[in-house]
Amino acid sequence: MKKILALVLVLVLAVGLCACGGSGSGGGETKTDTPSAQGGSTSGVPAGQSEAAKEVLNAEKDEGKKFPNQNDDGTVNLDKVAHFDADFDYAKNAKHEKLAYLAASGTVLYQLSAAAYEHWCPLFNLEWAGFFSSDGDSDLYLTNLQTQIDQGVKGFILDPDSTIFPAVLEILEQHPDVFWMSQMSPPRDGATGDGIPVGGNLINNYVGFDNVESGRVVTRRLVQWKNETYPDVPWDEVGFLMLDFSTSPALHDRYTGSLEVFLEAGGKESNFFDADCVSTGMSMQGGLDAAGPIVSSHPEIKYWLCNGLFDDLAQAAASIFDQQGLTDTSAVCVFGGSALIQQWDAGQEDAFRFAVYTAQTLYAEPIIGGVVAFLNGWATPDNIWPSWIKWDDQGINGHTYSQLRLPTVPIEHDSYKNYLEWTDLYTHANAWPYENDVKVNLDDFSPFVDEVPAEYKKP
Repeated sequence: MKKILALVLVLVLAVGLCACGGSGSGGGETKTDTPSAQGGSTSGVPAGQSEAAKEVLNAEKDEGKKFPNQNDDGTVNLDKVAHFDADFDYAKNAKHEKLAYLAASGTVLYQLSAAAYEHWCPLFNLEWAGFFSSDGDSDLYLTNLQTQIDQGVKGFILDPDSTIFPAVLEILEQHPDVFWMSQMSPPRDGATGDGIPVGGNLINNYVGFDNVESGRVVTRRLVQWKNETYPDVPWDEVGFLMLDFSTSPALHDRYTGSLEVFLEAGGKESNFFDADCVSTGMSMQGGLDAAGPIVSSHPEIKYWLCNGLFDDLAQAAASIFDQQGLTDTSAVCVFGGSALIQQWDAGQEDAFRFAVYTAQTLYAEPIIGGVVAFLNGWATPDNIWPSWIKWDDQGINGHTYSQLRLPTVPIEHDSYKNYLEWTDLYTHANAWPYENDVKVNLDDFSPFVDEVPAEYKKP
């Protein structure tokens, strides 16, 4: 019961974060205060703006540099120009523009993303215009975008419902001096037909992940847990609960990867259950409504693995397993992990055991850096990250948009603090309070995916 109450409190916190902040100017927009990693307000000092970041801003710079991370001959390195360069004088050599983050949701994950962008703004010589959540209202999202453009914002990080990207593009095409990047979903036009990628053609660059592979990675960790913890339990007694959102091609790709690995491990397809949240909603309550009836209607299954899709739904699954007395014989893993870290920090452990994680500050760096590169003319949307252009998925109307992949790290309770403290070291942040618990070195992890996947190159 205590675990259930704790999860409810997390949900209340997320709802409260959605609602905090007053009404913005124009269009009924909601401007949401960004919390630190521990949920505090960022009034005054940006979240994660540590002494290390201030030292970087005040340090002597290489005045000979024309571009961040430039080549030895002084030319721009288009694969590295969006990554932060502590030796480059952004205040002297870059335009000072406003940047806003617009999301369709104001839950904890998006709040942490906003905190990461707010942290990077002064380091990249940007003015933080704020985080604006439309709370699932697509019309409000478009209104917020137009309002911020009207107020002089030139740089945007956009996280809309992926189905409204065409409408977003219609607005942006009227403002050629405005530049943007998306975060959670690849920005696509929704087109269908022979030779068109799932979800449509790219309308801009994307920094993120291969979602089919993310489903595989999450499920491999779950299979490993089962084999280590219950090696003698036959696979035909193991159920797999897949939290899903089938109308989002990117998210539904995780279903594909999970099913593939589950069957390879020996699982039965009849024991693979799709908890589709399209009709129930992408929230913890939606997860409870979609997954609860599946678990309760299969009392014969005592061992469960679960791909939670993202944190709110993963928490819902863990709560269901707890209610059914299955916590010890179940494991939930998610491609995400922000809420899981909050649980661990609060001393809560349950069936939500693992995550495949990229810290928000690390995730945010090349995305905001890409916008900075566009604003300053160091790169264009058609030539940035040239090593990461997929031969068969380049974009609409002859564009050559790239898809930069980010590194992920499996985290679990006994080791998560090491990775998070390393991200603070690399990003010049103070987002995590573990410096007294662990000691890390800069080479413990990598901020880059070093090898471009084979599928990017034409066979």
